[in-house]
Amino acid sequence: MSDDDTRWVGWVRAEHRTGSISALAGVFSTRGVNVGSMATGDVHDDAGLVVVTFRASERRARLLARTLDRLPQVRSVQVRRADDLGVRAAAVVHVPRGVAFTPPPSAAVRWSGRTDVGEPLLVEGALADVEATVEAARAAGATSDATVIQPPYG
Repeated sequence: MSDDDTRWVGWVRAEHRTGSISALAGVFSTRGVNVGSMATGDVHDDAGLVVVTFRASERRARLLARTLDRLPQVRSVQVRRADDLGVRAAAVVHVPRGVAFTPPPSAAVRWSGRTDVGEPLLVEGALADVEATVEAARAAGATSDATVIQPPYG
């Protein structure tokens, strides 16, 4: 894996106003970095949380974080490698009724749901383990899923 293939997660607390998302996307675009995903979260004190995934070298990731932090509408920025165990996620996976699915033994996740009776599987843990569980569920016939990267703790 080259340095530019390192996957990162960024959490940006930005003012809840017109143009904030566009400004964030512009920082990535003008630096030639493709956004893997971008999701907004709850708004508190007129600021919302935006979670961004992207691939870049460590140097470029740090540059992006500094540039984002300088935007007038940005209140804070955190960036971590996606494989950092502190990057937590939750996912909901729908497996066809009658398929008894459990997460792979190698995935250190908490989960609930009896897929054999049609219940969705809810899984939570480190992003890498949640993604491994979703992939295994897809291989078992899962038809839909949704993954959310959780805000950082602390």
